Amino acid sequence: MFKVSGLHSGYDGTIIIEDIDLNVQTDEIVTIIGPNGSGKSTLLKSIFGIVKPQQGQIEFLNEQITGMKPFRVFEKGISYVPQVENIFSNLTISENLDIGFYTSKIKDTKDELDKIYSIFPQLKNKNSIKSGNLSGGERQMLAIARALIGDPKLLLLDEPTASLAPNLVNEIMQKLIQIKESGTSILLVEQNAKKSLAISDRCYVLAMGKNFFDGKASEVINNKELGRMFLGSK
Repeated sequence: MFKVSGLHSGYDGTIIIEDIDLNVQTDEIVTIIGPNGSGKSTLLKSIFGIVKPQQGQIEFLNEQITGMKPFRVFEKGISYVPQVENIFSNLTISENLDIGFYTSKIKDTKDELDKIYSIFPQLKNKNSIKSGNLSGGERQMLAIARALIGDPKLLLLDEPTASLAPNLVNEIMQKLIQIKESGTSILLVEQNAKKSLAISDRCYVLAMGKNFFDGKASEVINNKELGRMFLGSK
């Protein structure tokens, strides 16, 4: 469904990621892990068109999307949730979701909201509350919920559990399983590697801006050397 080949990208002429290859199949959760500074966020931004790749190709549903502007990438069926500044805190939950509808072509908003609230019932009960008053977990749920409006085929998530309490991390991970089961594949950058690998089909490990390892998530979990290097295992 989605493929990155030989991707080089970075900022102001400085290469951050080099010769990156990866793919995501239909109905998959794929996790990208690696140390800070390995280029994980840059990769997601390059896919979504926020950063312009300097070399390589990005293909989605058999169409080249390399270098497309973000709104075009969104129109093709890819949504992106950055780690920070991913909601409008001065607006209510309902108003945040309205913005998602504004950027989509959905006309039957009721049915779409029913689908969103079936995954995130907590939001429905608080839809008139200003988003700035939500907990960290609820904010992330709202950011993900808005990104799901329009039924994207691929969801890019940059550290959705950052700074969350362990019980909220577990809850977010369960939501991601629901999203996958609803028909949206997920490409996930996550520092909480053990938790994300537990729900993932496959994993890519980045180091120094390059592919270091790729394979089934279980292979990373069960590999002692990779565990020591990237999961904090002894």
